[in-house]
Amino acid sequence: MKMPAMNLRRTYLIARRDYLGYVKTWGFWISFCLPFVIGGIIIAVNLAGVSVSPTRYETILDETGQHASAILQSEQDKQKQLMADILNGMGETLLSEADAETLANTIESQDIEAGKAYLETKVPGTTKRMKALDSKMIFIDPPANDLNALKAYMRGEKMAQYNGKDVKLNGVLHIYNDGTLTANYWSPNVTDNPVRSLARNYFRDVSIDNYLTTGGLDREGYDTARDNRIKIEAFDPTKKETADGKGQEVTSKDRIPYIVAFVLSMFLWMTVFSGAYMLLTSMLEEKMNKLLEMMLATTRFSEIILGKLLGVALLTLTALLPYIIMGIVGVIGAIIFGPSDLAQGLITAFSAKMIIFFTIFLVLGYIFYGSLFISLGALAESMQDANTLSTPIMFVLMGAVFIVPIGLTSPDSPLLIFASWFPLSSPFAMIMRLPSDPPLWQLLTSVGLLAAVTFGVILLSGRIFRYGVLSGAGVKGATDWFKRTILRRKTG
Repeated sequence: MKMPAMNLRRTYLIARRDYLGYVKTWGFWISFCLPFVIGGIIIAVNLAGVSVSPTRYETILDETGQHASAILQSEQDKQKQLMADILNGMGETLLSEADAETLANTIESQDIEAGKAYLETKVPGTTKRMKALDSKMIFIDPPANDLNALKAYMRGEKMAQYNGKDVKLNGVLHIYNDGTLTANYWSPNVTDNPVRSLARNYFRDVSIDNYLTTGGLDREGYDTARDNRIKIEAFDPTKKETADGKGQEVTSKDRIPYIVAFVLSMFLWMTVFSGAYMLLTSMLEEKMNKLLEMMLATTRFSEIILGKLLGVALLTLTALLPYIIMGIVGVIGAIIFGPSDLAQGLITAFSAKMIIFFTIFLVLGYIFYGSLFISLGALAESMQDANTLSTPIMFVLMGAVFIVPIGLTSPDSPLLIFASWFPLSSPFAMIMRLPSDPPLWQLLTSVGLLAAVTFGVILLSGRIFRYGVLSGAGVKGATDWFKRTILRRKTG
């Protein structure tokens, strides 16, 4: 079938009208700048070391006199271990291999402050940024020895003392024994109960220790046996062997491309969905306001369709530009400053094949779904009609996005392979298959099938668009035509 001739200037004018109609509004620029503003605030808060969580003042009312000090010691040990892990992680990211090893040796004896000081000498400013990581839960001595009296402090009727200043008591861990050892946690904050979790873990460990003791065992032996369990590494036989035997070992570098493919697939889906739905509403508004009739006096159907596809495509990319910029900056920063495994994984993920086929599937997927939504907008007479007509396509898009996560856990799944060939889902599914390096002929065949179906959808959408606009019959007219032509039924 021969494509109708088009005037590029009229197509450009329609695309510019659709694009500028949204871009000139204040709301668009507010939404455009908002990600940068929020990102800047988050970075500033992080650099300033500001914590959004207030300091919590807790106390333990231990009527047994046996557990309070042990619970406090376990909390201190946990905080030290957490800070040690954070310091080691920052050292691996920010320091050279030799300096990171020195840092690890410094904090090996739980000398956290020395580790902080060493990291500060190598990377000035890290101590300030780490303030937000400090524990915001402080245990104080009970201001009263009776639970009922402590309730007044939790209600704010009385103030507790910490380092000579008045503070509100946020919670009380009450431990008592009336025949059975019992622990209750009292706090006005019903959603965040870290002390309750701390106590639960402590009493779990106590129960384990008691059980081990009855069998003549101890916690040290238990921990040693657990730590000495067999370490199982993962290897990929398709990778190239190396002399040290680690060439085929599976590392984070091998997993990162799948995560990147997942993010790109979701970005593609979001772009197609937002752009296609915008086309639907734009077409419906112009039809209801009789603007299409005025445009058809000087413009061909093909020029209107192509102009709208181009205009809304540019508008969608402009709206997503802040996220694209932040994503590119984040990836480049991770490659330059991140650990070697992360950098190598990102370089592998953003290969030439990934960039080329992502662009192809983005363009074809947008044209495919965009053409469908334009034709639906031409048929609809109201927003209710538009929602009814678009529901089947929405289900298809939702089905496609549910298939994408399969690529993270089962890249060889038959369902994912089928979806990568099926034109309605191939733009999203094939991106998820790219990290597993499918044969080039499969990629080209998938692109060819999608391109052929997209071309057919454009022709069909052009006919539906022409029918919906010229006849003005809308959904009812299309239904009557289907009954007359396909079902051979008479219509009233």
